[in-house]
Amino acid sequence: MISKISIENFKRLDKTEIDLSSSVVFAGPNNSGKTSALQAIALWELGMRKWAENRKKTKAKQRTGVTINRKDILAVPVPSAKQLWKNLHVREGTFVKGKSKTKNIVIKISAEGFTDGKTWELGFEYDFANQESIYCRILKDEKTGEPKDFPEEALKEKIGFLPPMSGLATEEHMLQPGSIQSLIGEGRTAEVLRNLCLRIWNEKKDKWVELTDIIKRLFAVELEPPVYYQATGKITMLYKEDTGIKMDLSNAGRGFHQILLLFSYMFAGENSILLLDEPDAHLEIIRQEEIYNQLSEIIKKENAQLIIATHSEKVLNEAAGKDTIVAFLGNPHIVNDKSQLVKSLTKFGFEEYLLAENKRRIIYLEGSTDLAILKAFAIILQHPVENFLNNPFVKYVTNRPSDAREHFYALLESVPTLKGIAIFDHLNIELDKTGKLKELMWSRNEIENYLPMPAVITRYVKQPPADLFHQQDINVMNTIINDLVPPIALKNSDDSWWIETKMSDFIERVFKMYSNRVKRPLQVYKGRYYELALLSKPEEIKNEVKEKLDAIFKVLGQ
Repeated sequence: MISKISIENFKRLDKTEIDLSSSVVFAGPNNSGKTSALQAIALWELGMRKWAENRKKTKAKQRTGVTINRKDILAVPVPSAKQLWKNLHVREGTFVKGKSKTKNIVIKISAEGFTDGKTWELGFEYDFANQESIYCRILKDEKTGEPKDFPEEALKEKIGFLPPMSGLATEEHMLQPGSIQSLIGEGRTAEVLRNLCLRIWNEKKDKWVELTDIIKRLFAVELEPPVYYQATGKITMLYKEDTGIKMDLSNAGRGFHQILLLFSYMFAGENSILLLDEPDAHLEIIRQEEIYNQLSEIIKKENAQLIIATHSEKVLNEAAGKDTIVAFLGNPHIVNDKSQLVKSLTKFGFEEYLLAENKRRIIYLEGSTDLAILKAFAIILQHPVENFLNNPFVKYVTNRPSDAREHFYALLESVPTLKGIAIFDHLNIELDKTGKLKELMWSRNEIENYLPMPAVITRYVKQPPADLFHQQDINVMNTIINDLVPPIALKNSDDSWWIETKMSDFIERVFKMYSNRVKRPLQVYKGRYYELALLSKPEEIKNEVKEKLDAIFKVLGQ
């Protein structure tokens, strides 16, 4: 197995070191480098094979580069070899003794491993030759400057890389093993599934039995052996349903095809290290955990290594208890405190953990309306917190401080640098003022009580078009407000009525009455109350709103 991989200047990865174990899960958002790391491992193996093959032709101990054609890099299909380099930078300018020189930027991929009871280390550098090819050289020993020794044990490791499933072709011709690998590398898995099954049926009858048992247990159908028709060069394959009806493989669902591809690829090859990119992409949630456990069980039995890149929360939750998880956030790193991670995953899921690692700041609010109104107030006041409210890590807890605390402190145990703030509606309880979660509440009933009322309602109605009938509508709204609001409150914006009334209910009632009287549908739902906030004037907004925005900025903006 490979115990460590070091990668430099490859695709999305700059200088990266990843510790590995027998079962590893790469987790992270899209474009974070998970697939790039799998591809780097595959490129390392290709370099090793090419170097070993070239070594047989010459006994000279030299670092002459072995040429690799981009089309031979099956795991990384690119239109130009330049696409392998981070930011497409293959050369850089340097100054030596005042003179400008050009220096090649090399990709470096080094692996450490343990095979047949022996530890080994082997690394290669890859140099850009042209759009179609690259040079591969074994790394030098930093002390002697000589090429490092080639450990024979490393050659016993065989790596298989399987990209996401791409469907299933209606027809499939028989292919040679090299063609199968080439199509898989290009992501054309739709064209090889029957070939993989045929290979297992012809060469590994015991594995065929195991494969059919897995499919029968998962889908309650029986795989029929694939049939090769020499006259046409085509392979056909059927499966038998529990009714006894035989169907062509193309009739099965995408999840069925995905699972069959996974296990047929595993059984057809002789790989000691299996790299799977999004193997759960087409699986329903209920099967993802089951498939991962099945894969892990087979890998363990075969004494092999499994490395998976995934988004599946089910897979991540399962892996957290027993396997290595590498988080691709910033520099890829192992999630060390898995016991605490399991605690946070059990209730909140791995996606929450990833957000916490990525954002490092979280805000707890009653609901999405609160966030929208806070953003609107920040816009009116030109408050610097506005940018931080555009895409925050926000959790809605419907005024339950205990839920906010449970969520925050579970994540805090896994992400010690996490900072958080919670703002609740007015509650008749004491908040915790000593914890790491900043807890605040509004002195008025809820955030809607800080809308400058009734001014923003009349402004909303006064918005264009300003015609004769529209003027009559404004009069209708003023009448409704005068009917519903106590006279003393109309004279004083700080009257207790504005403080204690549940203002969201009041606004809903006002617009419902207005709509009925003008005989026009005009329902301003709670999700749009931020539009009223946007009609505020800076001088109308209470100081407490600015204080809350300041407190949020102190947490989110630092």
